Formats: sequence, structure tokens, C-alpha cells
Amino acid sequence: MNFKKIKKVMKNRNISIYRLSQMTNIDDRGLGKIVNGKTKNPHIDTVIKIAKAFNLTNDEFAELCGYKNDK
Repeated sequence: MNFKKIKKVMKNRNISIYRLSQMTNIDDRGLGKIVNGKTKNPHIDTVIKIAKAFNLTNDEFAELCGYKNDK
């Protein structure tokens, strides 16, 4: 999980943890642990909810999951 990517997207789009929690229907405390790297491997359904809330492309989603973009 690329925690820096989540923080970068949140900062660029001016989204707080609370707002992302509302967008994903994920508890804000649990989401805070994910964003701050305390939860190292969140469930895939959680990652998908975050990606959908951010409206990420496939490449951005792969990067969020920790895969490097070779472009």
C-alpha cells in the first residue's frame, strides 16, 4: 500500500480523513490508521473503496497498491 500516494491525492484534492471517510463509508479512525501507515495491509475492498472515491485510473490504482509505474 502506497500511503504517500493517498496523502498526496488527499492534499491535492483538499480532502480530509473525515471527508474521505464519508466518501468511502469507512470508519474515520480506521481510515486514519491506513492513511498514516499504521495499518500496513488493508483489505482489498477497502483499497477499492478509496480508489473509487478518488476516481483513480488503472495506473493510479496500481500505484496506490504499491506497484511501480515503469513509464
